[in-house]
Amino acid sequence: MSDSAKTQTVAMTKTKTKAKGKGYRATMSDVHTWFGLLLGWLLFTIFLMGTVSYFNNELTAWMQPDIPAVSQQTSLASQQLQSTQSQKLQNAASTANKPEPFSVAIAHLQATQANAKNWFITTGPSSTSNDQRLHVTVSTEDERLQYQFDTQTRTLYTPRDTAGGNFFYRMHFDLHYMSVIWARIIVGIASMMMLIAIIAGVIVHKKIFTDFFTFRWGKGQRSWLDAHNAFSVLPLPFHIMITFTGIITLITLYMPWAGKVSDINTQQFFEEIYSYRAADATELQPASMVDVTPLLASAQADWQKLNPNYAITSVSINHPNTDHSMIIIDGKADRQISTIGVFRIYDGQTGKTLKQSEPPPLAVTTQTVMIGLHAGRFADYWLRGLYFLLGAAGCGMIATGLVLWTVKRRRQLLDMDKPYAGFWLVEKLNIATLAGLPLAMVGFLWLNRMLPLDMTNRAKWEIDGFFMIWAGSLLLTLWCSNRHAWRILLSLVTLLLLFTPLLNSLTTERGFFQSILNRDILFISFDVACFILALLFAYITYAATFKKVSPKQKTKSKHRLASQIGNP
Repeated sequence: MSDSAKTQTVAMTKTKTKAKGKGYRATMSDVHTWFGLLLGWLLFTIFLMGTVSYFNNELTAWMQPDIPAVSQQTSLASQQLQSTQSQKLQNAASTANKPEPFSVAIAHLQATQANAKNWFITTGPSSTSNDQRLHVTVSTEDERLQYQFDTQTRTLYTPRDTAGGNFFYRMHFDLHYMSVIWARIIVGIASMMMLIAIIAGVIVHKKIFTDFFTFRWGKGQRSWLDAHNAFSVLPLPFHIMITFTGIITLITLYMPWAGKVSDINTQQFFEEIYSYRAADATELQPASMVDVTPLLASAQADWQKLNPNYAITSVSINHPNTDHSMIIIDGKADRQISTIGVFRIYDGQTGKTLKQSEPPPLAVTTQTVMIGLHAGRFADYWLRGLYFLLGAAGCGMIATGLVLWTVKRRRQLLDMDKPYAGFWLVEKLNIATLAGLPLAMVGFLWLNRMLPLDMTNRAKWEIDGFFMIWAGSLLLTLWCSNRHAWRILLSLVTLLLLFTPLLNSLTTERGFFQSILNRDILFISFDVACFILALLFAYITYAATFKKVSPKQKTKSKHRLASQIGNP
């Protein structure tokens, strides 16, 4: 065949290929790849922060070691009280499941904060909270005080200033150092891209369920793909649920048009569903306030007629001891999935019912059930543990996907020592996110123990320190070679996790052995979890950075470069 005929044949082949275009799976593969990559580092941050947040209340309790555990505190008190005091303690304990603990806290506030702007008393943010230890927030014109009040021993505990686990929870949808609205819009876009990437991933992998049971160690790209499949397939329903419900959580921010085109009064609609009322009265006159105890008993008795599992979860009093006083009582069923509860609002002077909750619209109920599924606050410790493991699998899915992108394209580099700018950037961001973020999170815990207790803006410095460590990880990544950056950052994570129990033992009175003696389950569990995570990161460090690399790939790249130079 002549040269002109060959040229014509090649041109016709290219024309047919171009006309045919990419297949459906190839197009979905591109969608899966690029939707997962472009905001992959943000998605990893969201997933990791959200996963840790399933135990954010326990994490906050660990970061406030000055406040003893309920069981520990009760045990110590029982050893110190005399026989007459012990009888009073037993009488108080018999009321633990009744409204009396709230009455005790209100009596304490009447004696200490009678002129406050607002009292807010709650059993805590989770359904596993104990009524014995109430969380109290007092708002005045000048400040906002927070502490815990033990209703059995009448002991007041003022926690150290700390951002606590709530920082991780807020970070996973509010980010930081930026407008909350813009942060939630960005997080929402990232969540939508992830949902599309998950669906596209299912379409792309023809043998996704078969490949789940296959894992090939030490096979480079094939091993990373197997790991990606393993983290994706079994928890797939969870990944879809958690991503979709995360979008629904803030759906009115992304789709606000229904409220704008209708004649709904947003403020009135809000007050029909939620109990919150602002303490914004200005012209106040001193006035006596009704006894709150009968109101608490009446509200709980009426709610338990509808559902025996209903219990009072919080009491808020606006402008106590004034002519504008308002008593707001909220309740919720134990282990209730929906985040909507019941409430009653009373006039603080007369005790007359001003407002009580009605069944919310079906759309609102649907949304709040999805929010409840996403947050997992209804779950007990075992179910939250499952949430945590599935969330960790989601982190592994995103991490292996990001690494797989670089592993796959490294084979196509002409010179591994001089990658193109896009590849170089992805590798650096992978290291700074996948290794730097865990380092910053563990560093955040260390800052909680090491910063002076009387430090001004201590909680803010914990957060600032977190971002300083993370920024330092990025600078180290830019300065070092990739292999050395992985090794240094992962090794630091391993060492900090390993020595966190020791640091806790040196800086508090709730070290590992003391916790065993006091049966302090929270601190024992935290130390064990740190040790397990240290072993996991030690293995990751060894597997990712200390294993010998075969020179075969580098040789192939050199041959490819020589071929390219010799055949321009």
